[in-house]
Amino acid sequence: MANKWTDPPIQIILSIAIGFPAFVLAHIFVAYTFGVLYTTIIPLSAYAYYQYVFLSTPPADTEAFLSFKDEVLKKRWGSRKIPMHILVEAFLDGQVAFNGDVLETLDKHRDEFIDWRPNWSLFVFLVQQALPATSSSFKNVKATTKEIADHYDRGDDFFAAFLGPMMIYTSAYFNGTDQTLEQAQENKLNLICEKLHLKPGHTMLDIGCGWGTLVRHAASRFGARSTGVTLSKEGARWCREQNEAANLSCEQCDIMHCDYREIPVGKRFNAISAVEMAEHVGIANFQLFLGNVRDMLEDDGLFFMQVAGLRKGSNWQDTQWGLFMSRYIFPGADASTPLYWYTQQCEMAGFEVHSVENIGRHYSHTLKAWYFNFLANRSKEQVRAYPERLCRLW
Repeated sequence: MANKWTDPPIQIILSIAIGFPAFVLAHIFVAYTFGVLYTTIIPLSAYAYYQYVFLSTPPADTEAFLSFKDEVLKKRWGSRKIPMHILVEAFLDGQVAFNGDVLETLDKHRDEFIDWRPNWSLFVFLVQQALPATSSSFKNVKATTKEIADHYDRGDDFFAAFLGPMMIYTSAYFNGTDQTLEQAQENKLNLICEKLHLKPGHTMLDIGCGWGTLVRHAASRFGARSTGVTLSKEGARWCREQNEAANLSCEQCDIMHCDYREIPVGKRFNAISAVEMAEHVGIANFQLFLGNVRDMLEDDGLFFMQVAGLRKGSNWQDTQWGLFMSRYIFPGADASTPLYWYTQQCEMAGFEVHSVENIGRHYSHTLKAWYFNFLANRSKEQVRAYPERLCRLW
């Protein structure tokens, strides 16, 4: 993500890589030179520096945008910019509320009251990612299955509250901002099938098929013999129910409940897609994933991959939103990288990259549509049954 040594990702990495060993060495030096009792000065000094120097943010009229329900938070941040991840945790815990619409406030005023520097809990989260016991990037089949179950098996009605009737959890493709989310999602389905050159009778595999909308579309509209693979038990059940409702046989549209590493050896396809699934593969497993895809493709087959990545040379705001997604929304999606990394990985795996398209602006419109869907449905009984913290997060 970084272009220069001064870019935020490098600063964070260096602060952890140098800071923690320096902290330990300082304890050893002080204990050896002055005595063990004096080592308490080091954590006390570090705490004081963190609280009164590092977190000394610029003055701001934060109460114009936030209502504080916690007096300690109000005293600390009511007249200063509040660090983003402190705001996130306080909002999720119900300790602050936005005075206006959340989206409008963040869209138009975020730089007036939010500070983008990292805080202590974020550093702790990043350190945990390096430890197998606490990392969300440990990518064996068992860990990946748990990751998917924790997210996607929380309830189809929860996802339907913002995704809408098409149940597509990936960016739509808008041919004009006057189009509805459903129209834009159908545009995207057609675009993928066309990019894969699908024809009647072609075999097509969608890895990480979610609720199966793409494989049903490929089978019913393009005549493909499609297969969807999902690790979500609830998603697989939904897919099969929808296939039955659409009168699609298993020969026309099959659903496999397994990891991509468990797809039977020897299966071959004319076309393979992975739509915003590859980020969850993990950087360490990316070549394994691409190698499996290549082995399953016919010699003249086509592979379509859509990913949600991050800009190279990210500023502090980009970096913080990326870490927010990794920490709260998609734990383990550590392969959300700049574009060049994906093209390099594809070429390393033996693919010839045919075309590349950036659809970031389409994602902005998709997220806004999801947001307004969720607001419209949040008061419904099936959504109110979910924890308040989860609803605030969404």
